[in-house]
Amino acid sequence: MRYSEELADLSSRVHLFVADGLHLAFDVNSGSLYDLDEVAWELVLYYLECGDWEEASLNTARRFGAREAADALAELQKLAAAGLFFSPGEEWPHYAPGKELGLKALCLNIAHECNLACKYCFVPENVRAQETIMSEETIKAALDLLLHETPYQNLTVDFFGGEPLLNFEGVKFAVEYALREGANKKWKFTVTTNTLLLGEEELSFFKEHDFSYVLSCDGRPWVHDAYRVTPGGCGTSQIVADRLRDFINAGAAPEYYVRGTFTRNNLDFTKDVLYLADLGAESISLEPVVASPGVPYALREEDLPELQAEYYRLARVLRQQERKGKGIAFYHYDLDLSGGPCVAKRLTGCGAGYQYLTVTPAGEIYPCHQLVGHQEYLMGHVDRGITAPQLQEKLQKAHIFRKKECTYCWARFLCGGGCHAQAVLNGGDLLHPYPPSCDIMRARLQGALYYQALQNNIVEEGDRQRLSI
Repeated sequence: MRYSEELADLSSRVHLFVADGLHLAFDVNSGSLYDLDEVAWELVLYYLECGDWEEASLNTARRFGAREAADALAELQKLAAAGLFFSPGEEWPHYAPGKELGLKALCLNIAHECNLACKYCFVPENVRAQETIMSEETIKAALDLLLHETPYQNLTVDFFGGEPLLNFEGVKFAVEYALREGANKKWKFTVTTNTLLLGEEELSFFKEHDFSYVLSCDGRPWVHDAYRVTPGGCGTSQIVADRLRDFINAGAAPEYYVRGTFTRNNLDFTKDVLYLADLGAESISLEPVVASPGVPYALREEDLPELQAEYYRLARVLRQQERKGKGIAFYHYDLDLSGGPCVAKRLTGCGAGYQYLTVTPAGEIYPCHQLVGHQEYLMGHVDRGITAPQLQEKLQKAHIFRKKECTYCWARFLCGGGCHAQAVLNGGDLLHPYPPSCDIMRARLQGALYYQALQNNIVEEGDRQRLSI
């Protein structure tokens, strides 16, 4: 029997879970995914308990016979020898991003005003009360900062809010300025909008400049209208549904996502995905609500079993839709297990604070949009640049090998260490992820892996055919 620390290391290399009767094994370092038969499953379970293949094989043989155990052992050890099972990986305890991960994207909160009053809005009250839009001077200074600091040719600008289309003139000015001053760069522009102001003029301009879109809709009318309301409290589902239909039918963009939020009041969110698909959406993202513990609509620990079951159900439904010729690109199930993100991305996650910055209408710089208004994370100003280099350094060093909770977590390379904002806004810090967010992330990733496992064998509800991966 190996020491417990060695066994913990083994369990951090291979993750076992059962999804609708399928016994799946995910090799953390190589990204390999396997559906194990009963013998191999039992053998791996024993190995994780004792850390010795021969002992595990003997225990397995008592139940399944020596021949079956030996065959399973040979197959698994062959995979291990090829670096595809229980692969050790590498550690970078002193890693910190260098210039290879310089600034490449800005989120311009081009309008803090909003024409909705969403009940789950994460923007602090003091920020929402400002009701300001970004001036041309601030836009220029922000883009000049990006052009001055970036080592990249490919740059991204996200237009965010509030509702960015309340400052459509600012959006147009920003695009024209970026293309003029950064004529030698390749630009990608994205707009996140609630669609209420998305008219012909806006669509024409966005199409001309090859914008990507994030279009907000939570799904079924009762779900959407529960939270996404006007300042007067009126629901907006009908007008949003009409705008989405018009947008999709016009073929206005090759790259878009209809993005919704689910709460503990609609844990059956697969129905919302199907509702959005019925509107014509082929690219969909549904995110768990960002909320403080104790808020009635916040997800709770007791919701996790139902949440996990729903992520599995979503995987089955998506594969069934594909078989019908109605495929849906679900953002969080788009995992590349063949190569995956580069090492730096796997270790550092989103890059908030050094690859990606958010700028407010007042010109203040924050690591990301969720931290806007939290003065302890104010990094600088577009007129002066980064004035809190120590905070930027902390963000750079907050990678998974410096986070104790990530050390033995099987999901560490798929999530990059969790959301910094979620951690710090819920009483934690940059080096300690927020546990409920980790639980939700692992549930979602198991759903995504199950979805990957089903790619070679689409099953109907209740069907329990075996896979060969």
